Amino acid sequence: MNSESRRSYRKKLITNGLVYINNEEEEVFVINISMTGVLVQLSREIYSSDSASTFNDSLVSTIVDFYFPQLRLAGTAEVSRVNKDERHVTLALKFNDITYNIDSLLYKRRVYRKKIAVQGQLLVNDEYCNFYTINISVEGLMIRLAKTVTVTEGMTTSFELKDLGLKGEATIVWIDFDIDGNRLIGLKYINMDTDEIKGVPRFFTHHS
Repeated sequence: MNSESRRSYRKKLITNGLVYINNEEEEVFVINISMTGVLVQLSREIYSSDSASTFNDSLVSTIVDFYFPQLRLAGTAEVSRVNKDERHVTLALKFNDITYNIDSLLYKRRVYRKKIAVQGQLLVNDEYCNFYTINISVEGLMIRLAKTVTVTEGMTTSFELKDLGLKGEATIVWIDFDIDGNRLIGLKYINMDTDEIKGVPRFFTHHS
């Protein structure tokens, strides 16, 4: 059995989506897809300067975010190959973390939420409490508190994520518990310049 036959079955498609590369959202066409990865081509034509500085072999092993609305897929993937000609760039992506059926409750939001686990601090009753992020978007974040404190929906608080260089004010929009009884909190930014949030795509979506 040759390597071509051992490779996962790839289905040819005609659909589009978005890939987040170097803090920029790039529209792409999906050429084919398998259970392990996807082959995409940048929709826009490139110039030599683009190709030299951005779309080259240095992208290999880079983790990128993707969003394919018609396929109902979103998540992260590793760039395994970069091919380019005079006008176009093709990327082979190997799935890393993937969410199927983005019409489910998790993705019935206006923007994409990226799974990021970093430590931060939340100001509650004049005391800073440690937390860990579960996911982050350009509109807010979901966290798990490391300490039991009294919080209520609608409360305004301050937060800081030193590893991401991000801090500001936020409103607690919901409170819940995971299966282990840990407190989960949804925060929405207040009067914050979302351009400060680097490494998190918007992937804006419309819901009826």
